[in-house]
Amino acid sequence: MTHTMPRAMAIAVLGALVGVGFNAVRRDGIRPSSFAPPAVCDGESQKQAGLISPAEAASLCGRTDVLVADARTPARFAEGHVAGAVHLPCQGDADATVLALDRLRGHHTVIVYGDSTSEAQAVAASILRREPALDVRVLAGGFPAWSQAGQACASGPCESCEVTLPATSTAPLP
Repeated sequence: MTHTMPRAMAIAVLGALVGVGFNAVRRDGIRPSSFAPPAVCDGESQKQAGLISPAEAASLCGRTDVLVADARTPARFAEGHVAGAVHLPCQGDADATVLALDRLRGHHTVIVYGDSTSEAQAVAASILRREPALDVRVLAGGFPAWSQAGQACASGPCESCEVTLPATSTAPLP
């Protein structure tokens, strides 16, 4: 019993030496001197959403593989939104996030807009982190640019939102 430990250590050392020797002889073996740490993704190397003009976005609106998503508050959505757009909440609990991501499935392109380009870029970046295969675009100038370009708009509450607006909302459209 006292000789078992030295034998086990000898077998382990011999196995390690055979493994290192085998890798040294093999053409594609592992070389300790060629080790490089794995690449780490930083914010600049990640895929970013491209900008799309209101005219370009309007030309894609009728396609079934394109989803237009409003990242503004439910109240702003109700005041006016791109016709056919879905509300995609930029803040919410885990359940709201799962439901929002479910809406993206089955689409190839997602056009995100907010009240400004920068507001939508943050939401678009979040979508790309979760769904990197999607072609995510940001509406340049946001909803104000869409409206000023004379593109189709709609109003009314978001069907999936739990917010109610006063019957006489006087908030101006952007």
